[in-house]
Amino acid sequence: MDDLWAAQHEDIHTLDTFSEHGRSTRTGRLSERIVVSHLRDWLLEDYAATYCRALAATRIFRRCYWIDALGSDTRVKRVEQDEAQPTTKRNKGEVVPQLQSLVTLAGTLAQEDKPLALRGLVLTGGSSKRHETRSHDNGSTSERTYTLPKESGLLPASWLEIAPTLLAAIEQSPAIFLLNPLGATTFLYDDLTPLYQRAVPTELCLLIVHKQVGALLRAAHHSKERAATLTGLVRSDRWKVLPQEEEQLEQAVSGWLELFTGSMQRHFPFAVQRIAVQAQTAPATITALPYTLLFATRRQDSLMSMNDAVYHRQRRLQEQSWRGLLSEAWFFEQDRVRRQEQLQQLTQHMLQQGRAQRARRWPDLRQQLILQRFGRLPRQDYDACMRQLLLDGEVRCAWQQPLHDQPDERIPGNNDTLQWR
Repeated sequence: MDDLWAAQHEDIHTLDTFSEHGRSTRTGRLSERIVVSHLRDWLLEDYAATYCRALAATRIFRRCYWIDALGSDTRVKRVEQDEAQPTTKRNKGEVVPQLQSLVTLAGTLAQEDKPLALRGLVLTGGSSKRHETRSHDNGSTSERTYTLPKESGLLPASWLEIAPTLLAAIEQSPAIFLLNPLGATTFLYDDLTPLYQRAVPTELCLLIVHKQVGALLRAAHHSKERAATLTGLVRSDRWKVLPQEEEQLEQAVSGWLELFTGSMQRHFPFAVQRIAVQAQTAPATITALPYTLLFATRRQDSLMSMNDAVYHRQRRLQEQSWRGLLSEAWFFEQDRVRRQEQLQQLTQHMLQQGRAQRARRWPDLRQQLILQRFGRLPRQDYDACMRQLLLDGEVRCAWQQPLHDQPDERIPGNNDTLQWR
């Protein structure tokens, strides 16, 4: 998402681009399509790649699915609805552009020492109805059937109409789902329940468009049908007290997100994270756009992968916003000082929390700390702070395996026991 601010497409958010000396040079119009396109690329490159490697390292899972139903991508052309087969390639050996990144990453993962088969399915549209049926001339009806591609491919369907078929087809394979629950047809809680209840690794990336939240709230106050839909999604009618006025949209979105994440919490008890979608709006200025990505997982390795992805995205945006400025060196120096302060604060908090809880396992303590500071620091910084506490003698570790030649680089694992001073 590094260059979102410079995109020029349909207007949904107007941003200025700047010369190296900070003077405005042009105005770019940032569309939802461009936001979604960059968000998709970032998730694939910074999150999915790392998480798939973590899955492969377990030696349990051999395949992972990437199910992309976000739509709104200028690179994805609508596939004709009556087309019988999904689109994967144009000609032999030629991959369609919207699958190129997926296919490239899949090829890389397949060639690694611990390989994993990544298979992507991009939904390009179709009916907005749930599990659509077709009427025939004789008055009978039949369910529309879909043939899933053997490799990554495009499917001319929406999530709501293909979900039962797709979930049955991927069976017990791990999967990453990219969905917009407030799209053409607002989801109900029951539409998401099959994902909440999957017994295998299931990672949810739900894109919430703030203007859609506002429109849904206003419509629900004037329509019993829309009110029932909204209550059915968040499993509560407390949305009725949220403001409807456009100037209070931010407050309304925050309240709605609290209700929605609350409905997910019992299924994902430790990790439903709100991730701000950001862009550079001026030199040295990063602004949150009117979108929120909700990330839900039950896996520690997935949480770590997304934490690092969020951190590195933020770092790239910040560093990009400083490049070329006359005060560039000052910004980088201030960042270095701030980072040192963050690490010192983390080390002290780690020491206090570890002693208070008498934490025995470092992975569990690290998870707690990351949940408290999600996206602010990468996993390697947490491990570095723990190594420093071990070197300082503030905590000892009863290693299950004998120490290697370089004990300073060793990180306590699940089978090692921490002993706090």
